[in-house]
Amino acid sequence: MQRTPTSAEAPPVDLPDRPAPTPTNEQATRKPPTREWVDYSAELRVIKHPALRVMFVSAGLVSVGFGVVGYVVPGMPGTVFFVIATWFFAQSSPRFYNWVLNHRLFGPLLRDYRAGKGIPGWVKWYASAMILGFSAFSTWLVGIKRGNTWVGVAIAAAAIFGVWYVFNVPTKKPEAATPAPEE
Repeated sequence: MQRTPTSAEAPPVDLPDRPAPTPTNEQATRKPPTREWVDYSAELRVIKHPALRVMFVSAGLVSVGFGVVGYVVPGMPGTVFFVIATWFFAQSSPRFYNWVLNHRLFGPLLRDYRAGKGIPGWVKWYASAMILGFSAFSTWLVGIKRGNTWVGVAIAAAAIFGVWYVFNVPTKKPEAATPAPEE
């Protein structure tokens, strides 16, 4: 029976000097993350029923899809769908909840909203203009042109409520820019 030598008994191996690998262009331009990943799982109360959890995860993923479309399509809101997705994930999936809150694009908006910091002032004006513009068109098309007066009134009432809600959310104060260090 042969015995294999251990690392202490193995003879040293001389490796040729190799230059250190140079990073590729993609690796060289990649910026390090500016914020640490935070685990928000401790603050969740996840539903125990598996079928309900699957339904909530599905509804959250659909809301994320609508949110992505909302950022691309003019006039369609995006952030509100991410807020809805965050609620669904908070009830069903710590993994997706952490993913949404730690996302580099829409995570800061959700964390600020959740912390009660509100939304930026320009977002309030933009959202209100979109709500009023598209609701006015819908009210004219459905309520006036097609003669469905009550539907037009309901659309106008929903628009007024939406604008009222947007302006009652706290306004996020702009963060002061940090001065560059002098050399």
